[in-house]
Order: sequence, then structure tokens, then C-alpha cells
Amino acid sequence: MDYIEYAKRTNSNRVYPLSIAEGYQSGDIIADDEEGSQCVMFWHYCGFAYLSGNVTEDFLDMIYRDYFCKETKRRFVLITDDEKVEQYFAGKEGLVMDQRKEYRYSDGMNFSEEEFYTDLKIEKIDASNINAIQGRIVPAFSWESDDAFLKNGFGYVAMDGKNFSAIAFSAAVSSEEVDIGVETSEAYRNRGLAKILTRHMIKEILRRGKTPVWAHAAANTASGKTALGVGFKEIHCNTIIRKG
Repeated sequence: MDYIEYAKRTNSNRVYPLSIAEGYQSGDIIADDEEGSQCVMFWHYCGFAYLSGNVTEDFLDMIYRDYFCKETKRRFVLITDDEKVEQYFAGKEGLVMDQRKEYRYSDGMNFSEEEFYTDLKIEKIDASNINAIQGRIVPAFSWESDDAFLKNGFGYVAMDGKNFSAIAFSAAVSSEEVDIGVETSEAYRNRGLAKILTRHMIKEILRRGKTPVWAHAAANTASGKTALGVGFKEIHCNTIIRKG
């Protein structure tokens, strides 16, 4: 099976499936090549899982049994816009469904110098500062090691002396797109750091000839506000299926 082609056919935030299929990031690829099926599940290191192809009820039975009903080595969150998949899991014991919004950058690079300004020091993430980064949405969220991130990922960190303040980084990388992850330390919130660092990321992603993308749980309105404030446009809404 050509996993890259299957990853490209994933409608839901395909940068994550492609990051695995193209070898940028870690994850599992589970194929159902039974006659009449030809379905692939991409399970990213961060826990996000995506389906592509002709999904059968037998394959969904396997997912429910082996990934939702059993303990897994890492979290398992299925993201889909397939009504057949949504209907299958609706009402299943122990599962919760939420919504996840996706965005794509569409504006030209016309940020003013003032929009990049902060009194904190902005640094590219490298071996000298990566250990200072703290929080939930940081490279360790979606990269199996610091070395893997420093090899295939990139990002920017705001430092207040030796104190970590905020980060924007490549949560997922493919040959076409980069998904931006953002985290701000609680003591430094409401200072515009997420937007400033995201602008740095957008500039660098475009320089590399790729498209910036963004996604967040629908309930995270602050993330959506940041995305819209730097030129992203909402393009899609998916269903998240996870353990309750």
C-alpha cells in the first residue's frame, strides 16, 4: 500500500498522517488490506489517529476493541469527518465526542515590525534552550525525543532571562504543511506572546515553501482568537472521539 497517498486522502488535518508516512515523525500505521476494504489508520506519536480509505465495520470493531476498550501505550484520540465512522462510535460505552476546528493560513506576509515586538528575548529552539521549555503543548507533546524535534522540527521560544515564557513550534511537519503548536506560561499570558511567536513561525514556514496550518478543540476559543488574529481562516470542523 502507498501510505503517502492514503495520508494525502485524509480530509482531517492530513499533516499528521503525512508526518508519519513521510518519515518526519513517529507513529504507527495500521492497514486493513482485506478484500473490499483497503483502509489505513495513522496513529501519531501525540495520540491523534486518522482513517483513510474504505473503512469497514470490521475495522471499526477492531479499533473499538483494541484501542478504546484496552489500555494503549499512549493516548488514542480518533479524529474524523466521516459520518459512517461517527455513527458507528456514537453511543458506544466509555466514549466522548467533541469538535475540532481546523485553519489554514491565507494572508500574505504583511506583518509590521511592531507586531513582532516584545521586551522578551525571542530565540530559535535549539539544544541550548529546549530543556527550559515547560508546559503541555511543547515539542514533547508530538515528538518522541528532543533529538527528533531538533532534526526535523523547528520553533521559537520567548525567554525572560533564564525563565521560559512562551513557545510556538512545529507540532506536525509534512512535505506540504506545518501545524503550529503554541504554549504560554501562566505568568506571561495576556501579553500577546502567542501571536508574536506565531508570526515568527508563519514567516519561517512560508520561507520553507510550506503552508502553515492550525487546529484546536472547539471549546478552546482563545486558540481560535489567536489563529484568526494572525491571518488564519477556519476551513473545517472534525469530530474528536476519545475515551471519557
